[in-house]
Amino acid sequence: MKKCLSILLFALLALALCAASAETTSITLKARDVVLSRTCSSLGFCPEDSSTYHLIDSQGQRLSDGEYISMSAVYDYPYFKVEAESEDGVHNDGLIDEMGKVIIPPVYADIEVWSDRWAGGIKLVPSTADDKDWTFTNYRTNEKTFWRVDTVDFYYRGQLVGTLGRSDYGGTVTPRGDFICVQTQAREPVFYDSRMQKSPVEASGSSEYTQVRLNGSYVNVHQGSGQYAFTEGCTLTADQVSDAFLYSKAVLYDLQGQPVFTAAQNYDSIRPYAGDYALVSMNGLRGLIDRQGREVIPVAYKELGNYESEYLRFGYISAVKDGKFGFLDADGNVTCPFVYSGDIVSNRGTFATIKNLDGTIIVLSAAVGELPEHYADVSFSGSYGSMAFVAENEYRQYSLVDLYGNVIIPFGDLYRYIYVNAAGTVAVAGQGNRTYDIYTLDIQPAEKPAAAAPTVDAGETWTCENGHSGNTGKFCQECGAPKPEEKPADDGTWTCENGHSGNTGNFCQECGSPRPAEAPAALTCPTCGAVYEGDAPKFCGECGTKLHD
Repeated sequence: MKKCLSILLFALLALALCAASAETTSITLKARDVVLSRTCSSLGFCPEDSSTYHLIDSQGQRLSDGEYISMSAVYDYPYFKVEAESEDGVHNDGLIDEMGKVIIPPVYADIEVWSDRWAGGIKLVPSTADDKDWTFTNYRTNEKTFWRVDTVDFYYRGQLVGTLGRSDYGGTVTPRGDFICVQTQAREPVFYDSRMQKSPVEASGSSEYTQVRLNGSYVNVHQGSGQYAFTEGCTLTADQVSDAFLYSKAVLYDLQGQPVFTAAQNYDSIRPYAGDYALVSMNGLRGLIDRQGREVIPVAYKELGNYESEYLRFGYISAVKDGKFGFLDADGNVTCPFVYSGDIVSNRGTFATIKNLDGTIIVLSAAVGELPEHYADVSFSGSYGSMAFVAENEYRQYSLVDLYGNVIIPFGDLYRYIYVNAAGTVAVAGQGNRTYDIYTLDIQPAEKPAAAAPTVDAGETWTCENGHSGNTGKFCQECGAPKPEEKPADDGTWTCENGHSGNTGNFCQECGSPRPAEAPAALTCPTCGAVYEGDAPKFCGECGTKLHD
């Protein structure tokens, strides 16, 4: 069987097709099903002449040894749930990683994946309808069978480390680094370490730390180990816990109570680090700092990021400032201008969407801003960031567009659907008739054309805001002030709050937002020359001259 499959796959690879660009290649497979993972580049593959699955890479090379009757990708982690044949038809679930290695053997009724370190296998025993945890239905006969949890095996980094019975497993599990909190049937939280040794302290909840009063002051207790954290005697290390720092009065301390850095400002709070960055808050505004305490993104935004675990995913982050939505890069530069009302934007991490009054979708890219084409529908791989998205036009045709606005797969009638993983490394395009194109992608920033050398008209000079005349370049030669922008001629059109220009009526022709109210003209005091913007007072505050009735 395996030999026949290998010959078939080799023949398919010999017919591999090159895609449209040097950064994109594809192969065509004949298959009953292809399973795409959102978080890795491996694929589940059920060949056309088979009823079992195995794992392949994007070039069609086989990765797994086993044959499985079904396979599905785990949403948040690079794992695949698999099913094998079993005597009772219930205990057949297992787990493999992205390289096909068996993490949990297929002998369980269900698999739970709680983190990149922790997973569990659930075993059941027959029960009655009055004392059941699970119900299985035979859809051919509509017969129901009832089961209850017998035991749960806990796996840490692919190793079986312990087993809990039904009374100790209530179905709610919270991972905390190398430690795990399991709620009992009586809804009591209990912490265990990576060997499934119970914590010496009675947990007060599922939080990683709790405070207790000791010698007249409060100390932080790590609930998984029972140690006093952020003190000199703590033996925990940063890789064992999910939050390794304590912030107090502008100073960040490590687990041993040693200062890591003094913050640039006395922030109201610092959230736990997610990768290399932590969210900071002050006076209701947010910013981002790195592990040295440097402000990567200034504390100037009402909202920052979509999910804490994905700060600056792919080098960009979403933000809301003064009610307007935009994107920033890792240097704090604005990559998508803050001209879009936050109330009408749906945030997708590295993309955002706005629905037009005509029903089409505007797409904002974190890398290049608003894309010129509008779509009938769009889909993204997850809600916290991706490198590409699938677009649909009014003719139910599909396209693949990357973060930089490049069309990787153009609209056409060839594909019934297209799926892409979050990293933009693999896409699956289904033609129908059990034919799939597997694209290997290498999405890179579009090269910007080199800027032309600036030319200076020696006969054209200007005066800066500080009164220095005779300047010819873009900046004042005396004080460095920028050249004043020339005001364009007023053609009677206006631009809405979402950046759509060329409007002539009272409402935007693209999104329907109302025309901005015109600011009242400035009023100058005839006596002292004081200028009042907006609503001027009745009398000048500088000299007392009456300005208006």
